[in-house]
Amino acid sequence: MIADWIYNNPTWLWGGILVAVFTAAACGGLLVFHRVVGLEVRQAHNDLAGFTIAVIGVMYAVLLAFIAIATWEAFSKADEIVENESDFAGDIYLDTQGLPGASGQAIRNDIAEYVRTVIEEEWPTQRAGKIPEQGWKPLRDLNSAIATLHPQTPGEAVIEAELLKTWNELYRARSSRLSAVEGHIPGVIWWIIFLGAAITTGFTYLFGFQHFGMHVAMTAIVAATLALVVVLIVALDWPFRGEISITPNAFVITQRSWADLSFEKK
Repeated sequence: MIADWIYNNPTWLWGGILVAVFTAAACGGLLVFHRVVGLEVRQAHNDLAGFTIAVIGVMYAVLLAFIAIATWEAFSKADEIVENESDFAGDIYLDTQGLPGASGQAIRNDIAEYVRTVIEEEWPTQRAGKIPEQGWKPLRDLNSAIATLHPQTPGEAVIEAELLKTWNELYRARSSRLSAVEGHIPGVIWWIIFLGAAITTGFTYLFGFQHFGMHVAMTAIVAATLALVVVLIVALDWPFRGEISITPNAFVITQRSWADLSFEKK
């Protein structure tokens, strides 16, 4: 698939190819149009063409900017979801300090296994654009360990309630992350993006320049600029895929924060 090739290669490589293809296609189309439609005909309508392309350009620029901003917001939201999920995991680990040794250790083992699974097993699956399933088992084991605590003191009862509340938040954060794995721009939007780019670039053909090289340069600049924005949208489209993607660093930091912790046995 084209998407697999794009997200498995550096951004500069596929982005450069995309810009080059856009620009070459635009300039090739101009060369054909220049031979079919006479220069005098186009020069006679330069004023009208300039007014019309201004309207079309503004409309398409607004559309493209809206899509780019929406894509960036979706990317940022997915990053925030990952941060929240790792924070909830860390909270559960720290909240076990007030529990008896065996019970607290069991919960810590389960949450540590969950974080390890997310980092080592789920992230590679996400980078392939697939929904990971490996984390559900340690998450269910964690819930069982918390739900069967049988607190002996009011303090332990408060801790259990807080652990269950945090577990629910962790579950919701995980579900949101899995939804974000498949969150990307629908195909119909891509058709609109490419069709709009073709119309906007193609409209530059209607101008008449005395020097054909200047006409080619103008068309190439317009095509390359639009292509760069498309590259940005493609790079951010799948938040967990490609070189520009969300990493498991938040979970790694949480995992490392436990290294120096010690819990007294009760």
